[in-house]
Formats: sequence, C-alpha cells, structure tokens
Amino acid sequence: MPYLGVKPADEFTSKDLNGEELILDADADTTITADTDDTIDIKIAGADDFKITANTLTALSGSTIATNTIAETTGASGVTIDGLLIKDSTAAFADGAVGTPSITNTGDLNTGVYFPAADTVGMVAGGTEQFRFGSNPIPGGSKNLLINGGMTVAQRASKAVDTNADRAPTDMWLVMLNASAGRFTLTQDSTTGAAVPLGHGYSLKADCTTAEGSLAASDVITIRNNIEAKNIQHLRWGEASAKDVTLSFWMSSPKSGTHCVTLNQPDSSARHYISEFTVASADTWEHFKITIPGDTGGTINNDTGAGLSINFPLVCGSTFQNTKDTWAAGEDYGTSSVQNLLDNTSNNVYITGVQLEVGSVATDFAHEDYGTTLNKCKRYYQIILAGPNVRSSPYTGDPAEMIYQVSGTAGEQMIRLQPEMRAIPTSQLSSAAHIGVEVGDIGSKTSTTCTSAAFESGYVYTGQLWTRVGWSGSTGDKGDMARAFVQDSDCLWALSAEL
Repeated sequence: MPYLGVKPADEFTSKDLNGEELILDADADTTITADTDDTIDIKIAGADDFKITANTLTALSGSTIATNTIAETTGASGVTIDGLLIKDSTAAFADGAVGTPSITNTGDLNTGVYFPAADTVGMVAGGTEQFRFGSNPIPGGSKNLLINGGMTVAQRASKAVDTNADRAPTDMWLVMLNASAGRFTLTQDSTTGAAVPLGHGYSLKADCTTAEGSLAASDVITIRNNIEAKNIQHLRWGEASAKDVTLSFWMSSPKSGTHCVTLNQPDSSARHYISEFTVASADTWEHFKITIPGDTGGTINNDTGAGLSINFPLVCGSTFQNTKDTWAAGEDYGTSSVQNLLDNTSNNVYITGVQLEVGSVATDFAHEDYGTTLNKCKRYYQIILAGPNVRSSPYTGDPAEMIYQVSGTAGEQMIRLQPEMRAIPTSQLSSAAHIGVEVGDIGSKTSTTCTSAAFESGYVYTGQLWTRVGWSGSTGDKGDMARAFVQDSDCLWALSAEL
C-alpha cells in the first residue's frame, strides 16, 4: 500500500504474511492492513477497531464512530441505524412485539409502544398490552358494553334458582335453565382480602344445592347477561366492517380444565360463538381474556330488546354443544369438552370483573362508580317498597308516599320513574298484605292493611305510572293523603322491564 506524501520518521513499511503492505507506528501496535481481498483492517494499540469493505465501514466491538452529522447519500433513501430508519425528519421504527416494544426506555425495556398490524399502535406496560389504537377505540361513555360486570349493584336478595329466567341478586344477571336437576343458590358474595381479585369488592356466587350427576343431552344451565340492542349498534355486525370485541373476566371454578363461554345473538336466526378457556387450578381466582371476531353474518336489531347475551354454562348437554371459535347458526353454549360444574353439592362458582369491549385487546376493568351503575340498572328494574328480607337496605320511602284518597278504602298515586324504563314495566308484588297504609287527616292518621296494589289501567308508561292502592275498612275521606309503608319483612313491590 503506497504512501502519499512524506512518510513520518517514526513509521516504516513492511509486508504482512500475505505480502500486502501495512503501516506500523513506532511501537508496532497500530496497523492498517489488507487482511483479505477487498478488506482493510485497522488496528489501534493492538486492538481490532474498524474494518472497511466495499461501501461499508464497520466499528468492531468496543469501538465508536463519533460524528456531529450523519447525512444521507444520493437517492434520498434515508439513514438506517440498527433497523431504525431516519428519513426526511421522521424516524421509522421496527414493529416490535408485546414483550419487546420498539419504542421504550433503557430502564424498562418491556414498557412502551409497538406496532402489531397496519394502522395499529399498541401500548405496553410490564410486557402486557394495555390498549390498542386503531382497534380499541376510546369510547365516549363506559367502554364496558355490559352493565354491572363488577357485581356491585344487587337490588334483590339471594335467590334459590329453580326456574328458567330466574334473576340473580346482582342486577342484569339471570339464569337460563333447561334441566331436570342441577340447582343452586345465587348470592352477591362480598368476601374480602386475598380472595377478591384486583380490588373487586363483590362477585356473583353460584352454590350448588342439587347435583346434576347424570347429564341428559338436552340439559343446559347458564349464567347470563343480556345487552340491549340499541347500545351495541356501533359494532356494525352483519356488515363487512363488523368490529371485533374482547371479553375479559375473573372466575373461580370448582374444577380445572376446559371451560366455555359463549356470545349469543337472539335476533333474526339465532347465532352463537363458543370460546374455550382453561382453568389451571380449581377454587382459585384466575383472569381470562378472549377476543371474538365481529360477526359479518349476524343481525342485531336496532330496538330495546336483547341484541347480545353472554353465557357462562354450568352444565351443557350434547344437544347444545358445537364447534369452538366460529360464528354459527343455532343456540349452543359449549363444546364437547365443557365441564359439568353442578355435579357435586360442594361446588361453588364465582364470577366477577366481566367486561366486553370493542377491539382485540383486553384492557383494565372499568371500575364505574356505584351511582352510575345503579342508575343504568334501574332502566330495567326499580323497587317501590322492599323489606329487610328482600333487600339488605330496605326501601320504604318515596315514591310510595303521598297517596291521594279517592274514597275511604282506596287511593291513587303517580310514580315518576327515574330513569325512564326500557319498556312498560310489569308489577311484581309479593303480597298486598305485606304493605301497610297510613290513612286519615294529619294528626289523626290510622294504620291499616293494604288489600290490593296494582297499576291503574291505561296510565302506565315507561316514564311514569299511576297505581291504585286499596285497604281494609273505611278510613279517611276522599281528598285525604295516605302513605304506604313496609308492614312485613318479606315485602316487595317492584317494577320490572328486564331483558
């Protein structure tokens, strides 16, 4: 390799073992040599620092290239540094992954941003995806499509289930029952401490009281939550652009192994999507996340009926079994691998933290304030009067007050429903005798027993209704004011517009 100019006095030239020229400094530990064809090797102080090949300068381990500016060459193709493309004042990162996001910080390499698909950005914390822009939209209201997934509102008392459509004590939850055996009691469980997952103060508990030992093909029992169709029109199911949804929940099951959960569409011809999930340990709280593709072939009517229901099967005979992970016609609830969770009276099933959201990522549960959830539930169920055996906090006041007497034995009142109910409600009355009536002039009122309580025909609406109350004995006069109150601890007078 010839020198250009004058060679310094402290350097000399010689040949390497391949006969190539090299340069040595005074102590012979710094060289520039052609090790192989088309390769120049630079050693400084005896260490390999740089290697030059065609169009490439490589800084070897422990070496650094220091520069003030890196400029792109002709073609305006940008500059790439270890996969990072810098071009025209923008930086293009690699896609990355959930465990190794492409945009992160040096002290926390599993927290940051990655790009799971085209037009999609994923946000990761601690190696777990928390949110996905482009898939999980930021909702204007609650992101949870179902109501009372945290089991916080319970307007009813515990219920021994023996009939189809029996309501759970936790609002919006009910039972689909088609079996000769397999019975259980539903309660709002409030176990505290480590048994409660991630701050959930309540769960729905199913305590088996009659075992379903011999399962018939047509036997099926599920715990269900119905979603009003008007609230899920934005899913656009039935269209090519149908949106995916993700279901997440906590469950404690008496059995390990394969379990099922199903989304059912009751409108038009019934359709279903069965998902399996695996319980690792019996009687242990575990969290599950399941993504369901949008149904391009289904129909959700734009009305106040049930547009979608979530079903957790406790038992599921072969008549109601089908293939997992596909939208299909029919009313099915499990696969052939589904567990029988009611085969022993020692079995207890717990569910809480149920969330259904738009998108393909399960995000943190939306812990809604109690008042908001209660108000949502009252669109479907409201209590006028309730005794302590029916409700832990009895309801004994307004709107059951201020009954206008139309005679000595009857009175009428208008109840303004807050909020307006989903549909014209039906009256649920335990017994008229459970209601007491205080009648007569102010200062001389007399308590008597209610003999009848019903809606006034032709004056029932979703926003208000008139009720007529009758009582025994002629007490008071027309125009006097009366008041109804709880006379029996089992008293219940409620209005239902449930799905």
